[in-house]
Amino acid sequence: MAKDPKASLQAVASKKSLQILIALLFVSMGIIGFTSGRGLGNQISRELSNMFGGDSELLLYLISTLQLVSGLFLGAQLFSNLIPDKIAKIAHLAILIFWLALIVILDVLTIDFGRISGSDWFTWIEQVVLHLIVLSGIVQIQK
Repeated sequence: MAKDPKASLQAVASKKSLQILIALLFVSMGIIGFTSGRGLGNQISRELSNMFGGDSELLLYLISTLQLVSGLFLGAQLFSNLIPDKIAKIAHLAILIFWLALIVILDVLTIDFGRISGSDWFTWIEQVVLHLIVLSGIVQIQK
């Protein structure tokens, strides 16, 4: 008998698959921040430096480190039972807070809504929705 296509797709939508995807996202964001100085880490560090002053490059390295460590933690948590539940909960909360801060900084505080016009609204909506999808995934993988 043929397998049910929905059953095959459920494996992709499982909690473990979602955690692997989010872990890969964070690892890749961290590596991009270290190697090219671009990506979301660069955007956050640039905006925070513009708001509060400070060294944008140092901030980029700190954010990239946080992203990389978060991704490695999420990946390690899947394949190891050595991480205590209390530490896992704290780490998940830190990842959630980081992503919420990213949304607030990049999607709300730094946007000049008076200057957005036409298709720029759709670009902004796309960015917000993508960030909210990742936020939803982060909430889903918490134990």
